[in-house]
Amino acid sequence: MSEYVIGVDIGGTNIRVGLVNEQLELVRKETVLTGSFGSAEELFAGVRHLVGIVDSERKASKIGMAVPVPWREGTEFIVDAGNVPCLEGVPVDEVRSYFPEHELYLDNDVNVIALLEGERGASQGSVLSMYITVSTGIGSGIVVRGEVIHGANGYAGEIGSMIVSDRDKGHDSLYAGTLESLCSGTALEIESKKLYGSDATAKTLFDKYLSKDKQAEEVIAQWVEYFSRGIASLMQTLDPGMFVIGGSVIEHNPWLIERVVESTQGKVFENLRGRIRVAAPIFGSDAGVIGAAYIASKRSR
Repeated sequence: MSEYVIGVDIGGTNIRVGLVNEQLELVRKETVLTGSFGSAEELFAGVRHLVGIVDSERKASKIGMAVPVPWREGTEFIVDAGNVPCLEGVPVDEVRSYFPEHELYLDNDVNVIALLEGERGASQGSVLSMYITVSTGIGSGIVVRGEVIHGANGYAGEIGSMIVSDRDKGHDSLYAGTLESLCSGTALEIESKKLYGSDATAKTLFDKYLSKDKQAEEVIAQWVEYFSRGIASLMQTLDPGMFVIGGSVIEHNPWLIERVVESTQGKVFENLRGRIRVAAPIFGSDAGVIGAAYIASKRSR
């Protein structure tokens, strides 16, 4: 990056807008609740307002926008926007029309972090790397030789939908047997409430685990088993040189990474054992904003 760029990270809970410099430093950031907007028009008007605040001197001519939807080059309409329903069906040209003074570049929210970590972060130097986020949901981004792999329809990396079990846990909003239904923060919170009451959270479950509660130990052991199945499948399908695993579940429980690697060893070809490389992300909670800015800078060259 050789100039200031604006990064916009649209999430299901928060929208973050920041001004990023050439050292990939966040100069200024503003945050607003996504739920405070009732329509796409209101949302993008709100984003435009925050852009004006973080870049009051108008240093940036480009905006990178990370959106929680499938994405590929040539996407014309936003679809499968379950985390931000007001964006469903919105034409991409309409999104661009809200920012007439800027060049606008969009991509999936996990993809922008995958590229950032792949080129400037924990998986720098890997020919093929994956960034996986384990938070409210589970998703990933795939980077090969400095390019994000989007797939023919923009759904590459949607590993939360991988089937890793035939177990149906009865989660009304999650597909049975998928990685997301069994291993996401949402899934862990549901299990925690079943065991410890309606006020329990995922943190409650992990606190119980650390105090050697038998029920919590069983849930976490199952989590490790299911998640390692997913990693083993990815290892033997894509063979990445590095997995970077982040998101709130891992951020607060980094010891899970070692447990997953140990469990994965017995699920892959013998020659791959010992070659499963997993790292925590270098960029922290602002990675979505910085990654969005980075992808705008890279694609405008």
